[in-house]
Amino acid sequence: MAGKVIMEVYATPFEIYTKDDDSPVTQADLKASQIIKETLAPSGLPFVSEEDLPADRSQYHRYWLVDPLDGTVEFVNRNGEFTVNIALIDDKQPILGVIYAPVMDQLWYAVGTHCVCPSVTLRTHAVRPYTVLVSRSHRTQEVDDYINKVLLPIHPDLIIDTQGSSLKFARLAEGSADVYVCYSKTKEWDTAAADAILRAAGGKVLRISDGMPLEYSKADYPNPPFVAWSANR
Repeated sequence: MAGKVIMEVYATPFEIYTKDDDSPVTQADLKASQIIKETLAPSGLPFVSEEDLPADRSQYHRYWLVDPLDGTVEFVNRNGEFTVNIALIDDKQPILGVIYAPVMDQLWYAVGTHCVCPSVTLRTHAVRPYTVLVSRSHRTQEVDDYINKVLLPIHPDLIIDTQGSSLKFARLAEGSADVYVCYSKTKEWDTAAADAILRAAGGKVLRISDGMPLEYSKADYPNPPFVAWSANR
């Protein structure tokens, strides 16, 4: 239902608002967040969404962590590369993840170590060059420096592809790309569902600073710079 309301707004000349952090938000973000909250309410678990943040989540052992519209910039630009992200956090780790791409009507999900990705069989066995993903809208000089200094010497024939939202993680989980380098300002809700899916598919999401997995349920929501690796690494 969240995907349906997002597409309904997408088909209209919607208004764009600016939040306190200068990021855009639309009625699609707000309506999708409310629908997801109502749908998950019977679980009895706390609900944390980009558009519905609690004053304090420090006492939450298990809770939902949701980005109702990941890739609002892509939504505004009408390129179709946006998703709905739903994660279940347990003891500071994502143990369930759902990514839904409304325009493509495709779903990726994982529960524990069980992962379901569309077209995974077709894509994993395809012959292709080593593929590095970067953000379509938030590419930084640090990303290019990392690629040039760390990846290019090992994979001189690599190609760089751009992609919006958590679709980058979905491609890694499918095996249609190898690595995603991120220095932009992401938050836990941007990565939690995708992290769960990629882990279940055999991949990893690691902090650049120390090579350790991303942490969730921190005192604040921002992620540090990270690299996401497919199982093909």
